[in-house]
Amino acid sequence: MESSGFTLRGVCFSSPGSSDPATVLAAYHRHQEFAWLHIQAEDVAATRIYLEEEFGFHPLEVEDALSANERPTLRLDDDDLFLVAPAVILGQAQEHYVEVAFFVSASGLVTVAAHPVPVLESWLERCAARPEPNGDSVKLMHSLLDEIVDGYFPAVDMFGESIDALEDAIYLGRKVDVTEALVLKRRLLVMRQHLTPMRDILNGLLRRDVVFMDADDRMYFQDVYDHTLRIVEDIDMERDILSSVLDAQVSVTSNSLNEVMRTLTVISTVLMTAAFVAGVYGMNFQRMPELHWAWGYPFALLLMVLLGGLEIWYFRRRGWI
Repeated sequence: MESSGFTLRGVCFSSPGSSDPATVLAAYHRHQEFAWLHIQAEDVAATRIYLEEEFGFHPLEVEDALSANERPTLRLDDDDLFLVAPAVILGQAQEHYVEVAFFVSASGLVTVAAHPVPVLESWLERCAARPEPNGDSVKLMHSLLDEIVDGYFPAVDMFGESIDALEDAIYLGRKVDVTEALVLKRRLLVMRQHLTPMRDILNGLLRRDVVFMDADDRMYFQDVYDHTLRIVEDIDMERDILSSVLDAQVSVTSNSLNEVMRTLTVISTVLMTAAFVAGVYGMNFQRMPELHWAWGYPFALLLMVLLGGLEIWYFRRRGWI
């Protein structure tokens, strides 16, 4: 159902299930059968009014649900639960993050997002096609959170492949664009900033008492928490590897520069010696012994070559070149 400022979709988990928004909304308010409503907010102001008036959600929770840059958060009341989780959407050159808000009660679930989220879209279609009469909000919330967290694994793998390519290029002596490495490091940092609060939310959810969550549900959320820890650890490891890659690139560049400077220094020293000999014979004194000597010019050239050869031999013996 499309309204002014938002799109409403849903599934009623009855037999047979219904995905008509009006029917699902009525089932949600009856509190007799489990229903899931998803709201995609195009107009924040209109969606805020709808959430507060139609569902009676707390204004602060609605504000957090519709905030574009809200830090993932968790709030627990006696009979309901509110949390915000970031979903990652992979792009060609940049990831996008969409905050997904969960309003959870024993009889229903309302999710809110400002942009389309493939995970939610696929689950809406799946639930509409195969409704489960005994579905409940906690299990559905777990499934959605599990999909959201697992969506970070392909992103982390993609970062790993890019970092491996940079490592191979550096160790093979090819020139690497440092800007690319810095951009990767920044993207990893942004991903960690989105995922770390999610880890804290799941930890808080496991440690606090929720009336409609039993011991079996906690085991499932523990699994999602473990996945979150693993992804955060992988991100930290890849950031460390990327820092090592940048250090290696700096070292390779410094070594190359040192080689160039060493070569230029040897050339300058040899030419300086030749210039010294040429300068001595170019002083034009009247009483220079070799001034009128027939072999004076070849002798000067030979002296330059000899001195230059001796210097190169000396540098090689000392291991400077």
